[in-house]
Amino acid sequence: MSQFRSEEMNLVQLFIQNDAAHDTLHELGEVGALQFKDMNSDKSAFQRLFVQDVRKCDDMLRILRFTDEMLTKEKIKSKQRGATQPGSLQELHDRLSDLEKEMKEHNSSSSLLMKQKSELDEHQFVLKKASQWMSHKGSIGAAPTVGGDDTGDMAGLMDDAEGQSKQGRKMLGHIAGCIPFANLKDFALTLFRATRGNMLLKHEEIGVILDPSKSEMVQKSVFIVFFSGERSKVKVDKIVDSYGGTKYALPDSSQEQQALLSSVDERLRDLKIVIDKTDDYRRGKLEQVVESVPFWTTHVQKEKAVYHTLNKFNYDVTHKCLIAEAWAPTAEMDQIREALRRGTAKSGASVQTVVNIVETRETPPTFFRNTKYTKGTQAIVDAYGMAKYQEFNPAVFSVITFPFLFGVMFGDIGHGIMMALGGLLLCVYEGKLAFLEKDEMFGTLYKGRYNIFLMGIFATYSGFIYNEVFAVPSEMFGKTSWCSGEMTDDQECMMYTGTSPANMTQKWLRNNINKAWDFSTGTTTYEEVTWEVYPFGTDPGFAHTANKLNSVNSFKMKFAIIAGVVQMAAGVCCKLMNTLYFKDTITMYFVFGPEIVFLNSIFGYLCILIMSKWTTNWDTTYILNNYEVVSIPQVYCDADLTNTPCWTPPFFDDRDVLFHGVLSRLPKHMWCMKDGVKTAGCAVYKLAKSSGFTYIVEGNVFDNKRIADPLGNFTKAECMMDPYRDDGGCSLWKQSPPSLLDSLIKMFMEIGSVPVANQVIPGQGGLQMFLIFIAFVSVPTLLLPKPYLLKKIHLEKKAKEAEEARLLHGDEELGHAGGSEAGEAAPEAPAAAKKEEAGGGDHGHGHGEFNFEEEMVHQMIHTIEYVLGCISNTASYL
Repeated sequence: MSQFRSEEMNLVQLFIQNDAAHDTLHELGEVGALQFKDMNSDKSAFQRLFVQDVRKCDDMLRILRFTDEMLTKEKIKSKQRGATQPGSLQELHDRLSDLEKEMKEHNSSSSLLMKQKSELDEHQFVLKKASQWMSHKGSIGAAPTVGGDDTGDMAGLMDDAEGQSKQGRKMLGHIAGCIPFANLKDFALTLFRATRGNMLLKHEEIGVILDPSKSEMVQKSVFIVFFSGERSKVKVDKIVDSYGGTKYALPDSSQEQQALLSSVDERLRDLKIVIDKTDDYRRGKLEQVVESVPFWTTHVQKEKAVYHTLNKFNYDVTHKCLIAEAWAPTAEMDQIREALRRGTAKSGASVQTVVNIVETRETPPTFFRNTKYTKGTQAIVDAYGMAKYQEFNPAVFSVITFPFLFGVMFGDIGHGIMMALGGLLLCVYEGKLAFLEKDEMFGTLYKGRYNIFLMGIFATYSGFIYNEVFAVPSEMFGKTSWCSGEMTDDQECMMYTGTSPANMTQKWLRNNINKAWDFSTGTTTYEEVTWEVYPFGTDPGFAHTANKLNSVNSFKMKFAIIAGVVQMAAGVCCKLMNTLYFKDTITMYFVFGPEIVFLNSIFGYLCILIMSKWTTNWDTTYILNNYEVVSIPQVYCDADLTNTPCWTPPFFDDRDVLFHGVLSRLPKHMWCMKDGVKTAGCAVYKLAKSSGFTYIVEGNVFDNKRIADPLGNFTKAECMMDPYRDDGGCSLWKQSPPSLLDSLIKMFMEIGSVPVANQVIPGQGGLQMFLIFIAFVSVPTLLLPKPYLLKKIHLEKKAKEAEEARLLHGDEELGHAGGSEAGEAAPEAPAAAKKEEAGGGDHGHGHGEFNFEEEMVHQMIHTIEYVLGCISNTASYL
């Protein structure tokens, strides 16, 4: 039952021998039934006994994370061969430190080797491309040059250089290297402007290679710049550096170029061998620990938890032992004692750990036992507020109500099935997907997998209620009950008498009118006309009507209101269960009582109106003499009107010849068919009078609105005086379903006054007046009585304590006791009182000195929050 109410907890005190502390904490950690209190809260983290051990564990976890990243980078996977035992914590720390040092050295060496290799690769590209350009003396890949044609080829430049050399002038210079392809365009433009066109740039793309300066893959191009003069060389040097270029040696003669290229190739071959050996060695070292890393990580995490908990213990110098206090579930005490025994035996200590249960008035923590099915919902409920000690757990019913309310809002068969399948996959493969629990993005989905599955189930159910698949109406339960002139292929729709298939916009419901009236003989069968109802859920025919959104949204809104009010009422009922458990009669009568009365007097009443509106057959509901609501079933009248109330023959618009002319003397307003429009009949009511009876026939309120005016001449009194007047007398007209939103607003704006046309239930005006009265009375009842009753109980308790003190210490000590009464602690309460005090808040009414002002403010805030919460929650559904 701990899922329904938090577990009963004990405060236990442990006396643990120093040598047994570590092993004992290991065993207690496996049980997982203790919440330790911090006995060293006055000390900083650096002043605690085991701070160095915690730091050592943090350092090992850092190394293990580094090692795991290396394993992932090298794509080394476990082969399930068994892990190496870690040994002592110090041995494991030394081993991991050596591993980290060695891995970092290898990583540094590998990075340096890769940098050298990338430089040699670039140098190789430069030598090959430059050799091709110089040998062909062409303009392959040349950047635009200054002047007319681009025939300033290599031959001309070389010839000029040779001529200048003979005359003792400066030789033609060049700079070659590699540059990022993204910078090439700006690089060429800057060179052109800096040298005023006195240069020649050759370049060619070489693809994506490792950049030696950034240690990342970059798309690069080989370039060579020819220039003349020392000043140009300085400029070109600076420009190359500014655009991230790397320069490499390029001899002038082809023989020297070939010799250098051969040297670079040889160095590359040697370097590749060294890199492969280094990588193989690093992989070999990592493969030695790949099986052990997960095991070591778990071991170190446990060790860190043990030392972190030991830092909360108090060290008794006199007895040389550790003292700890912790909260433990009463039901787990036997397992805790067994774990302490195992820990002592494992450590080889000579003294057994001592366990004492401490009596305390301190409020214990809340502990609910949760399964994997309820953890997600419990986390959602706890996010709104944690229940007090031994209070009823609202997450129990929220496991169902939360996903159901989601389904009401998200109802769609297609979307619901997709969500349910997604949640089902997470549930079925929860073992394989357990690694997602720690993921920042997918962790929430994994933890709430059962909630997602239930939300999908209820969304699918609500989708069947709404009859929508991916927002498209579905006829999976049969054809729509609505017919129209467009449905010419539906023979059943075309056979109804009185319909006009030629009128494409006309719509009518499938019914049994052909069975209720015998059109061949013109007589009634005394069978009531009924309209076909769609077998399950919303009729898909509404999707093709002009008022689709109004009708569907209205239904969903009312559906959500009922579900939401039930949810709120269930939450208030949790308080009733708490008050019964704690025997808190004050809260039960003056908190729960007013709350449930306020909620149901307004919003529970709204739910009753919704259900009444849904279950009322508005086709047979009529207003008689603007005074009362009567029900006239659609059974057709016989020739002598012996079965009244009934309906006139269908699609017969000549009232005067019906029933041997009995209706011919009635006033003209008593007829529902106007302007030649034939309907399925008009209702006939037989009204008893002191002088006999009179027939009243349904009028057309759209043609004559006077008959629906309750302040006009068509009233009960006028009907009794002269029922046959044209300008007054009796009236009968069909009632339209009233707007419940208007009814709720007018419930407060027009107290006690509900026009008969807006009535949903009989006596609605008086009932609403009574409900408003008790709703207003419940607010001060919720606000005032509890603080004053608690104050009275507190004063009586103080008076009783003073009387006990006088009897115990005598009259001489009474003055001293009275003078220091405010500063003295109250005597130890009996065990029963402790249980009540442990509830805290609404149940024990707090602990410590009673403060009337605080209690009054607390109750005022609670009252305001509850009243406004009820109103705002319901308004959100509306």
